[in-house]
Amino acid sequence: METALRLFSEKGTSAVSMRELADDAGVTVPGLYYHFASKADLIREVYRVQGLAVGAEPQLPDPGPVFEILLQEAQHEFERMVSQREFLRLMHQQSVHGDPDASEVGTILEATHREHWVEVLERATDLGPNVDLAAAADGIATYLWGLFLKYLNRDAADAKQRIHDFVALLSPSLRGGA
Repeated sequence: METALRLFSEKGTSAVSMRELADDAGVTVPGLYYHFASKADLIREVYRVQGLAVGAEPQLPDPGPVFEILLQEAQHEFERMVSQREFLRLMHQQSVHGDPDASEVGTILEATHREHWVEVLERATDLGPNVDLAAAADGIATYLWGLFLKYLNRDAADAKQRIHDFVALLSPSLRGGA
């Protein structure tokens, strides 16, 4: 994992071959493929080791009011993204530049991330009866990623306040307009 992270950071995911990874890690190419069926599998594992894959942190918030659950989880998620900003910047850049492995992993992790937000929302004790959880999860994930990109571009110091304001704006509609 250390070798993969170092090489991906130095050269980008598309420029690093499985042979180069194996050689630098001191393992055989078949040995590397024994553990990872593809480079995308290896990238997924690097995400997991970095603590970025949702599955790497299965804890859900305790049940409670939607405002409190969303605020707690959104702040936690944003902090995790910031703590891994260089790696996320690299992976986003590789995906944007067309690396199919990085794009594949990004698509899978995006879906997993949205599923996590549905699970978080289901823990709200005051959720409205007609709330579209998938749409809400999509909106939350999209907002947090956009805020993170803004943070990367401008080092936005007001992110915590923006998260609070977003949750305050969203919460009433999730409670059924209350």
